[in-house]
Amino acid sequence: MHLIMLLLPLGVIAGSVFAVLLFGLLVALVVFIFLKRPHIIRWDEHYFCYVLFIFRAISAAVFPDHFHQLCLDDNRGFSEEYEGLAPVGTEQTRKTALLPENKAKNRFTNVLPYDWCRVKLTTLDPNGTSDYINANYMPGYNSNREYIATQGPLPSTVNDFWRMIWEQRVKRIVMVTNCTEGGRTKCEQYWPADRNPCPYKELQVTIRSEQHEPNWTLREFKERTVKHFHFTAWPDHGVPQGTEVLIQFRGLVRQHIEREGGNAPTVVHCSAGVGRTGTIIALDVLLQQLEREHAVGINAFVHKMRLNRPYMVQTESQYFFLHQCIMDSLQPKEMNEENVYENADMIYVNATALQELRRQNANA
Repeated sequence: MHLIMLLLPLGVIAGSVFAVLLFGLLVALVVFIFLKRPHIIRWDEHYFCYVLFIFRAISAAVFPDHFHQLCLDDNRGFSEEYEGLAPVGTEQTRKTALLPENKAKNRFTNVLPYDWCRVKLTTLDPNGTSDYINANYMPGYNSNREYIATQGPLPSTVNDFWRMIWEQRVKRIVMVTNCTEGGRTKCEQYWPADRNPCPYKELQVTIRSEQHEPNWTLREFKERTVKHFHFTAWPDHGVPQGTEVLIQFRGLVRQHIEREGGNAPTVVHCSAGVGRTGTIIALDVLLQQLEREHAVGINAFVHKMRLNRPYMVQTESQYFFLHQCIMDSLQPKEMNEENVYENADMIYVNATALQELRRQNANA
């Protein structure tokens, strides 16, 4: 009897040890798959995705070593990481965007919002088609709906754009394209040309103020007050000439969010609403993570964004640029601007990135 009583707790202990070992093995397996074959994991559960996002964060202390490892062998690490993102989210449905009555509302035929997280306009139409706009809710640092990523409005969708701004109670718009680039229209000008009020269907928009800087323009609109952050120094399909100017611009946006409150989503757009749009959203989130956790997970967050909208951070050069922004953010504050730009010049000698730019001529 005593022997049986002794064996019973030993069996319980052995079972507990086995359970711990099994759990550790499962965690190791998930991490291995995430690192080597991220596309075979189904990411339907947002909590699971968030856990991996936090788990994959790389501490600020070791990030420079991580960066230099990715740079080895002609930036092979960057290429492999970026290529691993290609299939993420692509199995998700985009049925509403493909309805005949909605096709003309898409600037590009291959950049379509996923059904599950698309922004819906209010509508009294019983068939529901007039609720469509090419826009998705996007995750941020604190919640899954901190941003709206959308295409630059078309002439036929400007009214829809302003209806979205009104209905979502948006306080700021971040525009990271020019209306015309390289002789091509990238975005319809959706604000008044002067200080006179301009009607957009039921809404009337007026420019309250406009401040021009070398790399951006700040505007304030009213019927309801909306701040317009317009970054003007970002080449199509490429990256800004240096990291510091975009980091400063992001700082202006972040100050406005902190001051005015972040309950309503921040609308971000370029032309297609994926490349430059994804890069500035990622930069804002990653710099928050770096500040609060002293760690950063670039690959994991780009992965997370691509579950909400295809092609977010559209080119390898933009992916590289995000890493360079973090590298330069880790430098001493007294580092002069000339050195920052010397670091950023690495982007333009990255042969893989240049090949990527040539391959992706279709979208903004």
